[in-house]
Amino acid sequence: MKIEWNKVTWYSKLLALALFVALPFIGFYYGIRYGKIVAAIGQEPATIATSTAVSPSAGTAAAAYYNDSAEWQTDANNTTGGFSLAYPLDFDAQDNYSVSPSTDWSLYANDTPGMKYFTLTVPRAFEPQTNLVDATLTIGASGNNAAVTQCLAPDASGGPTIATSSVTINNVNFTVFTSTSAGAGNYYETTSYRTLHAGKCYAVEYTVHSGQIANYPSSYDLQPFNGQQIDSVMQNIVGTFKFM
Repeated sequence: MKIEWNKVTWYSKLLALALFVALPFIGFYYGIRYGKIVAAIGQEPATIATSTAVSPSAGTAAAAYYNDSAEWQTDANNTTGGFSLAYPLDFDAQDNYSVSPSTDWSLYANDTPGMKYFTLTVPRAFEPQTNLVDATLTIGASGNNAAVTQCLAPDASGGPTIATSSVTINNVNFTVFTSTSAGAGNYYETTSYRTLHAGKCYAVEYTVHSGQIANYPSSYDLQPFNGQQIDSVMQNIVGTFKFM
């Protein structure tokens, strides 16, 4: 039988009707499947971040990861800074290999010039649905005479007034200072590890930045962030610092 494709017949009408009825259902089915795939991809990082909001002692895989520095990324800044550091892969790291002298190599540089070698940012998603804004770790050093002289001394311009403790990290002794500051509904807690090495003052510092919960709309339903948890992971990162 010869088929005339340009001729309307009863079976062509039947086929068109079947397609007209079936196509919306087919499109709906595959649209739902596509949406689930996209949602799964989009939620994967959030799932990891949400897992980190549990206590490190909860035993989840995500919590275990943030306590196991052997699984982290290792950065070897041996060209300019002469050190290495490990950190979780989902934290934002910035190496300043071609740096120029600046006065922000330490939070308490007091206008002495130095080099900021490394910046690491912990995103808010590390503790979602809390008042955590972010946490930032920096590594800097200065060979300036004033910076070296004051390296292990309390800050005289509003920073830490006393050394809170001392700690040995990979056979290097650090003096630890802590300080807090607040302004415009924001709260900052800083821990500064300082040591003298190769004629320079090195500062390994991290600041935890949080917001005043009362300043957020109640509809956000925010909870206080887990300070012990963020301090734990930051201290673990500092604990990987090693001179090359």
